[in-house]
Amino acid sequence: MNLELLTSNSIKAEVGAMPETRGLNFFKEDLNLPFILQSYLSKEDYDRALSYLTELGEIAGTRLDELSRIADKHTPELIAFNGKGERVNEVDYHPAYKEMEYLGYSKFGLAAMSHKPVLGFSTKLPHVLKYAFWYLFVQSEFGLACPMSMTDSGARVLRRYADQDMQDTYLPHLTSTDMKELWTCAQFMTEKQGGSDVGANTLTAKKVGDQWELWGDKWFCSNVSTDLALVLARPEGAPAGTKGLGMFLMPRKLPDGSLNKFSINRIKDKLGTRDMASGEVAFEGAVAYAVGDVTNGFKQMMSMVNSSRLSNAVRSTAMMRRSFLEALFSARGRVAFGSSIAEKPLMKETLFELLLDSEAAAAMTFFTASVYDKADQGSKADEKLLRILTPLLKGYICKRARNSTSEGMEARGGNGYIEDWVEPKLVRDAHLGAIWEGTTNIVALDVIRSLVKDQAGEVFFNTVYNTIDGISDSLAQQTGKVLLQITNKIESQAKKIMNLNGPERELPAKQLMNRMYHVCAASLLLDEASVQITEQGSYRKLYMTLQYLHRHLLTNGLDDFSYSDPSLLQWFDAIVDWEQVPDQAVEGLLKQVQQSVKL
Repeated sequence: MNLELLTSNSIKAEVGAMPETRGLNFFKEDLNLPFILQSYLSKEDYDRALSYLTELGEIAGTRLDELSRIADKHTPELIAFNGKGERVNEVDYHPAYKEMEYLGYSKFGLAAMSHKPVLGFSTKLPHVLKYAFWYLFVQSEFGLACPMSMTDSGARVLRRYADQDMQDTYLPHLTSTDMKELWTCAQFMTEKQGGSDVGANTLTAKKVGDQWELWGDKWFCSNVSTDLALVLARPEGAPAGTKGLGMFLMPRKLPDGSLNKFSINRIKDKLGTRDMASGEVAFEGAVAYAVGDVTNGFKQMMSMVNSSRLSNAVRSTAMMRRSFLEALFSARGRVAFGSSIAEKPLMKETLFELLLDSEAAAAMTFFTASVYDKADQGSKADEKLLRILTPLLKGYICKRARNSTSEGMEARGGNGYIEDWVEPKLVRDAHLGAIWEGTTNIVALDVIRSLVKDQAGEVFFNTVYNTIDGISDSLAQQTGKVLLQITNKIESQAKKIMNLNGPERELPAKQLMNRMYHVCAASLLLDEASVQITEQGSYRKLYMTLQYLHRHLLTNGLDDFSYSDPSLLQWFDAIVDWEQVPDQAVEGLLKQVQQSVKL
């Protein structure tokens, strides 16, 4: 691990009434990111990517952030008809949004990098590195990440299920970094009566010769101006429920250049992601082509949804990081009652909680990305592990981002509530993650389903146990013993829930999902701590791990304030600035943890 890159000047804001982060390099300010990346990537891949990560970090903190705020205030407009009265179904985007498209699709190849070489690489990028770029990009722009993600996952679905002719026709466009050749993709699933109950969909597919025609409506179509849409529809005569749904590829324009037979009825007036057009679509005999097995459409679409869920978690993690950075920079730059706000004990507590949630989420998302890479290489165990990690991340991180962005808004104070600053946009955008691609309730049930149907519990808990077993250093091992006892208890709870039926099984689903997330996150933080102790002699990550155990897995009862350990007052700056943290910093916390579980 390159220790030189993990040493930096602490984040110092220019003291004044209204400090702002404009001009910061988001990669250079985030020492946790290179620490994680160097743990997962080969030295060659990391070194090759370093200049591009640095460049994107600079752009994210300057031009991209500026463009994002402009596009957020100038929302897209629907142009249903041209001057001749002909339907054109066009969406007019502000130039700021178009420039962001160039940065995302073309300059950095964010939608293409999972499919072909970009940025000087000789092969496609591993998911760990791919999501590092997305993590930096989304700290400034969330809305565009939705169509980029669907374009990326749409190409993946076609590569996996479509016939060769369809792949040859569409994949070069979906993976192009040339804006003139690029076609974007979308997934159209939701209907008025459907929502999470996709099996209630009524959009009809009628077979006409060698092609299909779509008839009916879709209620929520993000990236509504897309060139290609993957649409769930029910072939005539197919059974009810999700088993009767097929997947169809609907191009915006037909081979002769004419507009396909559909209408964009209107663009949604959304709380967040306002620069990206979501709309309502009526299909009036639109030509579409069956993708894969027409009797297996829902399962095929879920592979797209699952990759989108991981992308959603990465995006929420990015907003958690941005919220912490804004709060820290603001608090260190403002003086109140004779000192920096960041010196106040309660502000240290607020900032530390934001940082802890951010680093735990980063640990989980990049670990899951590494599992994604192994699953793509044919590992059946990792494929099963991915099935349970994806809803875990989607269910917890995307929900927690709401809290982080709101706390970050409050940390800035009154200005945090004003649209001149970034916090209101972060709060509005953060609410999307917990709703789209399955609400928290739905993904909690998916966790239960993966335990029962996929038997994913064994590989999940074994992963946690194996991570704990691999820990070196005496203090870290003692922490591991505590975590092992907690994990055993949660595994037993999971098995009991699996043996229940119906409503009794569903009722504790969210609590179980959260606890499984926390033990996995704690094990990954502990693993990072072991690496940091071995390579740097610093106990910073072990301090974070012990605090995480206190706050999320051990605190019980009204008289338990143990997580508010006074050591935070002493070690706060060293923790935030990645300075050396000695072993004595964690000894008191470790004793409290051990007492909590009576070890």
